[in-house]
Amino acid sequence: MTKSETKLLVGIGVLILLIDIFLLKIWVADIEPNLFMSNGIAFPRFKSIGINLLITIVLYFIKKRYSILFLINAIVCPLLFTFFWNSWIENHPYSETNYHFKIQDRNLRLNISENPNTYEIYELDPNPTDSLKIIEIGMNKKIGDSILLEGWNKGEFFDMYFYNNNLIGLPESPNPIKLNKKK
Repeated sequence: MTKSETKLLVGIGVLILLIDIFLLKIWVADIEPNLFMSNGIAFPRFKSIGINLLITIVLYFIKKRYSILFLINAIVCPLLFTFFWNSWIENHPYSETNYHFKIQDRNLRLNISENPNTYEIYELDPNPTDSLKIIEIGMNKKIGDSILLEGWNKGEFFDMYFYNNNLIGLPESPNPIKLNKKK
């Protein structure tokens, strides 16, 4: 192998690495991982290994020199994917804010989570064995200075809004409900 062929091989290897970094970063951003996606990291890693091994086998019969690049890439890709996955989780941490309120002598709690963007409304029962009864669970979206809570109840979609410590649109109460933040 001549010096110019070696430079070409290294150049192609660097180009493949840059393409990997770009595509894997977009792939992880599209997935938007969170702490609760423990199995979510395994499949994409195996997929990237499989794709690179298939390319390695095809190139082995066409251009043997280039097949080694994709064999190395089959090792590098899952490591890069894991790095971007962990970096995303580190830069988008899980957080949850809890609010308490009452409706008709019932104590309720609203949890609003970020990464993943979900909400839950629970009824707090003071004495039974199971002290939490799930009333609503759904996704939330930040819209301006309010949060849209998208829910599902009795076969129908509905929207509620959380704005200025008020819950607006709860199916059980047509009036805005003042919430108290739990410290």
